[in-house]
Amino acid sequence: MITRLLATCTLATCLTVTAAVTTSALAAEPSTPPTPKTHDRWPSFSPDGQFVAFERSRGRAMDIYVVGVDGSGLHRVTNAPPGTLSMSPAWLSPEHIIYTTTSISADYPDGSLFEVSSAGSDDHLIGPAGARARSLSPDGKSLLLTTRNWEVAKLDLPSRTIAILSHPPAGTWDTEAAWSPDGTQIAFGCNFSSTEKVGRSDICAMKADGTDRHVLVHRSDASEWVTWSPDGKRIAFQADRNDYSEGSIVVADVQSGQAEVISTKTGYTLNETPAWSPDGEWIALQVKTADGYRIALMHPDGSAFHRLT
Repeated sequence: MITRLLATCTLATCLTVTAAVTTSALAAEPSTPPTPKTHDRWPSFSPDGQFVAFERSRGRAMDIYVVGVDGSGLHRVTNAPPGTLSMSPAWLSPEHIIYTTTSISADYPDGSLFEVSSAGSDDHLIGPAGARARSLSPDGKSLLLTTRNWEVAKLDLPSRTIAILSHPPAGTWDTEAAWSPDGTQIAFGCNFSSTEKVGRSDICAMKADGTDRHVLVHRSDASEWVTWSPDGKRIAFQADRNDYSEGSIVVADVQSGQAEVISTKTGYTLNETPAWSPDGEWIALQVKTADGYRIALMHPDGSAFHRLT
């Protein structure tokens, strides 16, 4: 997943723009380029659990969308010009969403952090370039970021100041972090080495101030994208393998580290980016279909799987 994330905002991989040329024995004639696939990725539940925000890319455009958990009320939140990508949504409140912008030609991430109404108005800058936020603290005062250097950082919203919380060992990366429901712990993907073609990473945790870093779940695959159950007793995360062509959603007990794959019956080979609903009843995720990535829901035991988009 890390390798794909680094390439998410390049023309070749994120936007899946292709061209076709047909030839004949007599002359070459231009063909109509195929219609770019639509990809829906990175779901995020609203605080009231009634909506899911996600990024939708097609051709040279990527914007933030919102849909009801029953599949109704799909609407576009951002409307960026072609070549500017709006991505990685997370909720500040039931009415406001944060997201990151970047460009097609830039390395990921290079954009700034914005806040926008979930209805699509009052768009304004709230964070620095090169940061992607995903998790709001329980007190609503700070956001966890992933920096350009793949560190976990905290953005204090009132002061707009940033504190680096994690210091990954040399040659490794830390990835998307999430606050525990009580705000005392932070979980994140850790120990990923960029020198490996097929990555391997663990799930780590640390205190809210960045101390007491330790491995929460040891893994032999590339594991990241942690989300907490509302009671704080379990976490879910994605586990990729086979050069990121296969991926599972895993649920683990925080105390024991005992883990179980819950995505075996989705019908899809690549299952990623879990997000636990506020009531604990659902996990949202992205699945890779023949027509592109889509957002889906299932219970934490893997039952009742169904597509949302």
